[in-house]
Amino acid sequence: METEELRQRMWDESQYEYEAEAHRWMVYEEEMRRRREREEEKNRIIQSEVRRIQARVRQRRDSESQVIAQERRREAERAKERVMKEKAKAEQVMVEAWGVYELRWAALYAAYEGIALKFRDIPWPLLVPPVTPEEITAEEIAAFILSPVHSKEQTTKERIRAALLRWHPDRFCRVLRGVRESDKSAVENGVGTVVRCLNDLLSKDNKSSQAVSTLSFQLCNLNGYSCTWSTI
Repeated sequence: METEELRQRMWDESQYEYEAEAHRWMVYEEEMRRRREREEEKNRIIQSEVRRIQARVRQRRDSESQVIAQERRREAERAKERVMKEKAKAEQVMVEAWGVYELRWAALYAAYEGIALKFRDIPWPLLVPPVTPEEITAEEIAAFILSPVHSKEQTTKERIRAALLRWHPDRFCRVLRGVRESDKSAVENGVGTVVRCLNDLLSKDNKSSQAVSTLSFQLCNLNGYSCTWSTI
């Protein structure tokens, strides 16, 4: 009986320890589960906060990008407006300079007899009146004579020929007689530069016209047409 009771007691103790150990494991697992849930909840909160921050950063970046894009568009519009104003101003300056150029020639024709002309009194075909003959360049002459903002009723060839008639030495010699001796050499050099430039412009225009005529003639032949060209 004692042995049986001892065995039963040992069994009961073992069962108790097993149940106690099982309970501890259950408590531990429950604690671990709760801890995992708390960690997961914490992670969800952190991820939600991260997403919220990222969304706010993207929104701010998009807003800043829009502001930058708008500012760039406004700056481009302002730059375009400035260019247009500057272009209009430059065109107006050229138109006024051409008007002054024509008026000075008319005044010169009316008053060159009996007066002592200086180099600066000659209405040179430049936007900015030169002080010395060296300032008279082919580029400046071409830009002034062939500017698209004046004499729109004339072709390039007509402009060049009109200028050549005005500056031709045989005709300009009447003006040259009224130039004072100290300025006569400078005026002659300036006139020579102007005439050479105008002759070069006329030569280039003729070559261009001949090239266009030749191309048109070739196209006519290719298309089976008969073309007759007159020399300009």
